[in-house]
Amino acid sequence: MFVVQIKEMMLEKGVLKPYAQLLKMGVPRVRAQKLLKGTNKSIYLSDLYKFCTYLNCTPKELLKVVLPADSISLENHPLKDWVKQEDINLIKELIDLNPNEMERVKEFVKELKR
Repeated sequence: MFVVQIKEMMLEKGVLKPYAQLLKMGVPRVRAQKLLKGTNKSIYLSDLYKFCTYLNCTPKELLKVVLPADSISLENHPLKDWVKQEDINLIKELIDLNPNEMERVKEFVKELKR
């Protein structure tokens, strides 16, 4: 099944208030809530275009495939690249750091720049 990863993509692109941004983009409240919760069952192509344009991304970056437990293997299927991979959301991780951890990250970044 395809899942729209709008919240994750917005956070990745630095949008800290995804719900407010969706409303600014003209997405109705209930649809915005469903998109952010991941409970929407469909997406308008006009919305998909709007999101991709705003976020400077492709539909492949917004849509992920989540395989049900009883699904067939996609090993030799072109959709295998769309299967949701567990990856780190760097912005969320940084927001959750305590002050000491943030200082260590700052020092690490300084070292990387050298």
